[in-house]
Amino acid sequence: MKRIVVASGLALALSAPALQADPSLGFGISYVFGGGSSDVAVGARVFSDDEPQEGAVSLGVDYKIGSQSVRPNIGAAYLDDDVYGDVSLGYDFGAKGVDFGVGLGGWSD
Repeated sequence: MKRIVVASGLALALSAPALQADPSLGFGISYVFGGGSSDVAVGARVFSDDEPQEGAVSLGVDYKIGSQSVRPNIGAAYLDDDVYGDVSLGYDFGAKGVDFGVGLGGWSD
């Protein structure tokens, strides 16, 4: 429970700059590994900015297909023209552990 509270507090602190910028939304697929397993996930992201060819902070939620679990996450993304790439740190509620992800997807401003 303590990890969830710390992760939530960190996510809120890091999302403050996103409230001042023009956020954007993306949907994509991620390869998630760590915590003793790996899995493919689909999910949604909110990015802290909507400028192409820029980096952004991301807050997201994934659904891990193999383990059928939900994974809220925070990460860093590079926004290209309508496509993004990201790396993320998340918490797998099914495995009750922290894992890492690498993803690709589409976004719009």
